[in-house]
Amino acid sequence: MSEEESVTESESSGITWMEELRSRFSSEGFGLKKREISVMTRMSSDIVEILDALVELEIFRSRSEAVAAFVEKSISGRRQLFEEIRIQAEEIVLKREAAKKLAFEAMREDMKET
Repeated sequence: MSEEESVTESESSGITWMEELRSRFSSEGFGLKKREISVMTRMSSDIVEILDALVELEIFRSRSEAVAAFVEKSISGRRQLFEEIRIQAEEIVLKREAAKKLAFEAMREDMKET
């Protein structure tokens, strides 16, 4: 379907292109869950300009909402891969803690002997 046909189809159903765009990129359209944790990040000015344009067009309510939508969309598209990464990272943390415990026990034993 060409872009022209898509616009005509949207207009004939009573949905403006702006409404369609908003629905595709809105937090609901991206399926965003309730956001509870704040994450601070630095971004290049050209990316922030794009985020600001999306906010100005009222596609998103804020930069934060736009970034959250794109990050969630990116990760959810490869959910299984990122879930495996999360599990492996968890295992690494457990192994690191176990290794630290062994190292401290070895050091404590050495201190007792001296």
